[in-house]
Amino acid sequence: MILVERLDADAARRHVPGLAAVLADCVANGASVSFMNPFGQADAEAFFRGVADKVATGETILVAAFDGDRLIGTAQLGLDMPPNQPHRADVRKMLVHSAGRRKGAAGAMLARLEDEAHAIGRTLLVLDTASDEARRVYERGGWSRCGFIADYALLPDGGFCDTIIYAKQLEDKPVQTLQAPAIRDAHIGDLPGILAVVNEAILTSTALWTDQQEDLATREAWWRQRIADGNPVLVAIEDGEVTGFGSYIQFRAWDGYRNAVEHSVYVRADRRGSGIGAALVDALIARAKAAGKHVIIGGIDGTNKASLKLHRRAGFIEVGRMPEVGVKFGRRLDLVLVQKQLG
Repeated sequence: MILVERLDADAARRHVPGLAAVLADCVANGASVSFMNPFGQADAEAFFRGVADKVATGETILVAAFDGDRLIGTAQLGLDMPPNQPHRADVRKMLVHSAGRRKGAAGAMLARLEDEAHAIGRTLLVLDTASDEARRVYERGGWSRCGFIADYALLPDGGFCDTIIYAKQLEDKPVQTLQAPAIRDAHIGDLPGILAVVNEAILTSTALWTDQQEDLATREAWWRQRIADGNPVLVAIEDGEVTGFGSYIQFRAWDGYRNAVEHSVYVRADRRGSGIGAALVDALIARAKAAGKHVIIGGIDGTNKASLKLHRRAGFIEVGRMPEVGVKFGRRLDLVLVQKQLG
């Protein structure tokens, strides 16, 4: 069983040989973590003695992962931010010994650093990685991909490597509604309620990038086509009324996208923030999993902070932004693409 411990300065100094062995192993196996070969145990020990000093001054939080008595991983949280970034911290030197991988150490250390950051009021974490294996850990942990930089650094033996920038907002768990809305498949009798939600969103929000309201015949044709294609249309029902709906379709028409779907969810204005959107998203995720889909995708207006937060809480990660591709109410709008792996 993997145990993750926070090390104070004294503990860090005691564990310098074990910490250094992890770093030296990672560099020997080609990890781009700031150091170039030749690099050995003595170099790594010198580095971690410096880290222990930063732990002592409060600039760094250091954690270590143990498999029994053996130290197999380490990671740091850098707290030495500029005065205008008191809410931020950097995840640094996420390292797992090659003999201790695929045991959950990286994910456990990441979760511990998030807890430590949250406890001291740091709400935004940032990191970068050149490792595909690490990338999968971060994305499973709900981190959002913010950018890609080609030829960012050198590998230990030379040669450029790229890096991906990730970020994560640390948020309190949402307050649950006292009574969850009933979510079910939409019937033809629900279409007037669905239409009212759609037209309200068109008139008053940037959730739909169109200025043209719909009529009932158009919405019925939409519903019939979704059902004929085997795609769900779900409604939230409260007191017998439609207060929200959601659906998904194949992401793109070609066969190669058959396991990727794009979803959309809309909630009546007076019921936003009540948990209906989250319930619909969760229900669509469940349907997509049951249908054997691998990825669920969403496209969200960049100013729609509530929807972006809802999707982060549901485990979606941001995978891209397209600046000013839309326009509504005389404003140019960014499109944020988010996705969640289902398998």
